[in-house]
Amino acid sequence: MLDLIVRGARFGTHDGLRTADIGIGAGRIAAIEPSLAADAPIVEVGGGLVVPGLVETHIHLDKTCILDRVTINEGTVHEAIRETAQAKRSFTAEDVYFRGRRTLEKSISHGVMHMRTHVEVDPGIGLQGFAGVRKLAREYAWAIDVQLCVFPQEGLINSPGTDALLVQALRDGAARSTASSRSRGTSTSTSTCISISPRRRMACRPSMSAARPRNSAGAAA
Repeated sequence: MLDLIVRGARFGTHDGLRTADIGIGAGRIAAIEPSLAADAPIVEVGGGLVVPGLVETHIHLDKTCILDRVTINEGTVHEAIRETAQAKRSFTAEDVYFRGRRTLEKSISHGVMHMRTHVEVDPGIGLQGFAGVRKLAREYAWAIDVQLCVFPQEGLINSPGTDALLVQALRDGAARSTASSRSRGTSTSTSTCISISPRRRMACRPSMSAARPRNSAGAAA
């Protein structure tokens, strides 16, 4: 039984581009035929290109949409870090959530279905940014898989207490799966990582099986 038919989709194959109907059942691609007939809603794409969901591998949802809060004169990385550190002092979980939502919704509307976002934690901001972005990840799990990667932008040695916050973020992230809220029927979960520079070592603790390959109907048209 099909739940949805994507009519006239154009997609790539080993032999080049092909146009056909794509049938979706239980959140998965169930059929690809030149012409499908079923008692299901139909989306006419008129030869529009259908591709696998896009992946955003590096973004900072906790620091998005803050250009109106910083001053840019030098255009250097050091200036960006300095200005962001200043702006970060006024961040709240609610503020991070609403700013991040603007960017997340725009990403989803452009076909992004998997995202890794970095989130700063330190004694100054605590877990405010993490809490705001984690809420986003849970609420939008029906459309996108979001992995949180917490990192100590202000440093570990010169910011006592940061290590404990990193551990707490891992525990909080690993304890909450978004799988139950996904409506498209795929097997998924969130995970939380730690990223530590300059060696860029990363530890990852998925909540369930975030790395397990999936055969989902995720696609962007």
